[in-house]
Amino acid sequence: MGTKSIRHIVEACLQTYLSAEAGLAGVAIYTGDSLDENVLPKVIALCDSARAPGDLPEGLGNYLCSVRLSVFSNADDTTLADHRSRCATIDGLMSNRTALQAVFTASEDAFMYDITLGSEDEGVQERSWATSFSYHILAVLPA
Repeated sequence: MGTKSIRHIVEACLQTYLSAEAGLAGVAIYTGDSLDENVLPKVIALCDSARAPGDLPEGLGNYLCSVRLSVFSNADDTTLADHRSRCATIDGLMSNRTALQAVFTASEDAFMYDITLGSEDEGVQERSWATSFSYHILAVLPA
């Protein structure tokens, strides 16, 4: 197994994947531990936790990662319809398991088996539209 944290690997792969999408041009994509000054519109990819999956043996590098993608758009210069369109793009991208697996494989840091949507929640925070997607990503570190 490598020396990188599975949480950092997952966040970096999601940042790479979302940053390459033309439909998200102009949207800043950050990882959970990014030190960059955040600007709107933005997406923050945060791997909240990683644990051994209940149905796989521990110690083999398998992880069930809880991931949150938080999408923020400035409510002063973005309509709710535009924000939701951005979110639909992200939802479509995250539904493409094959493309996501390719990004993980290309990273050579981990392999992704599967992804499932947990929930999508929306709200308004301090003059911004905010939507949070939660996912479960099943991944393995290479031996």
